[in-house]
Amino acid sequence: MKYKKALAGFLSVTIVSISGFTVFANNTGDLKTINDSGNIKEIMPISEKLNEGQESYFNSFSGVVKEIRDFEGVEGSQFVLVENEEGSIANIVISKDTYIVNDAEIAVGSTITGFYKANAPMIMIYPAQYNAEVVAVENKDQNIKVDIFNKDLISSDNSLKLNISDDTEIILEDGKSFEGDLENRKLVVTYDVSTKSIPAQTNPIKIVVLFEEPVHPNLELPEEETGTVIGDVSTMNIVVNDKKIEAPSAYTNEDGTVMVPLRAIAEALEFDINWDNESQSIMLGKGISLKVGEDNYTYMKTSPIKLGTAPELVEGTTFVPLSFFKEVVRMNNAYVFEGQIVIDNAEVME
Repeated sequence: MKYKKALAGFLSVTIVSISGFTVFANNTGDLKTINDSGNIKEIMPISEKLNEGQESYFNSFSGVVKEIRDFEGVEGSQFVLVENEEGSIANIVISKDTYIVNDAEIAVGSTITGFYKANAPMIMIYPAQYNAEVVAVENKDQNIKVDIFNKDLISSDNSLKLNISDDTEIILEDGKSFEGDLENRKLVVTYDVSTKSIPAQTNPIKIVVLFEEPVHPNLELPEEETGTVIGDVSTMNIVVNDKKIEAPSAYTNEDGTVMVPLRAIAEALEFDINWDNESQSIMLGKGISLKVGEDNYTYMKTSPIKLGTAPELVEGTTFVPLSFFKEVVRMNNAYVFEGQIVIDNAEVME
């Protein structure tokens, strides 16, 4: 089965960008207790130049908004033309999936920063176009750091270490509380001051865990086989761990996504499947949950995974994308091949 690859967006090599966005806080105040701070005595606004020994996951471009216009052909997206202090200009591309820090209003005259993936492919175009995953509007009382943090909660560029306190608010993009691990996650960190150290240390005010996007396998098959790979899935057997199961027929939705019956497959995988009335969610075992109509799938206490398609209820049966069993349930394989829908933990299909 072939899967679509997500394109990286609009990028350019013509603008020199910085690896993080920071602004001056008006006053440093008293920094809360910082673990392992040793003999560090000085506290500084994080806007002071730091020694960045490694590459940040994100690059960024900051400037004053000069113009806002719709991105023709892409519903819900906009071009935001900004100019930085050096007079360089760029278009920050904001889509419906871009996280806007604090839901701040973006208007002509605002100073904003757009964060985009540092190693994404770049095209030659002027003005530069950056497909922003996060956009922050300048707030002189707070600083923003967007990056991936390791097990010690040190950013990828080695510029900032997080020391979580009881006062740190940790949430998902949708505002829901997050209690999972922060290691190797894309975080939007709001803080006021930091220590003068390498890396600098801070007690974050708020941490927002960005939603994860699964990477689908690109299954390239010989041309002569492609005609039989998908076909009419409603007539295909569903085979779970080498056993054909009795289940409602699968179907392909309007977007070409193969949808399969949840309960029959989950039970064949020996999952208990229940309804959680409090969260209005369907639960698989003790750690996997989903809601009909919402493209947010949760595995244990990790941040929600988006598959591009929400669960659907058809004649009383809940259907999920076939990729759910690979990306969320963490099976080795979930694919359509030779007239069968196959889900198993056999050797991973490349």
